[in-house]
Amino acid sequence: MSENIQVAQSYAKAIHELCSTPAVADVWSKNLAFLAQVVQNPDMDRFLADISRPSEERTRGFLAVVSSELDPQVINLVRLLGENGRLAILPEIAAQFELLRAQAEQRMTATVVSAYPLTESEINNIKSALNKRLNRTIDLITETDDSLIAGAIIRAGDLVIDGSMRGGIQKLATQLSR
Repeated sequence: MSENIQVAQSYAKAIHELCSTPAVADVWSKNLAFLAQVVQNPDMDRFLADISRPSEERTRGFLAVVSSELDPQVINLVRLLGENGRLAILPEIAAQFELLRAQAEQRMTATVVSAYPLTESEINNIKSALNKRLNRTIDLITETDDSLIAGAIIRAGDLVIDGSMRGGIQKLATQLSR
């Protein structure tokens, strides 16, 4: 595991411990997503990577752009990250925070890739079945891929269910080649 991920996990865990209610966690999620988006802006990325500027100047410049949108606790986080030269890991902190939050709330995101667009009824049936099987609340992302021919592929964490025609043909080809 890279050092940045470990550091980001530590910050995310500390932030998560501050979240006494789901509403507070929502505020942190929105703030962290906003900060991550700003950090990933190419102009801001160049500004923060410019080591010819002192760390304090880069932090002040970053805060000048974002502070009007942030709560005081979040501004303190930005200052702390700036002092430690870690503003660039804000996207990873945001990602790690969302993982912790999903785990605490027993939520999981699943993706269904189908040959054709799914109906609301099909989406609800898939969500219900995954909720029951994984004992979690499922956020479902749907995509279409006509190369599947028919059927769908469901991915939820480590679970992959391939019910596509293309997958069936590939399994058959593998069995026949043995």
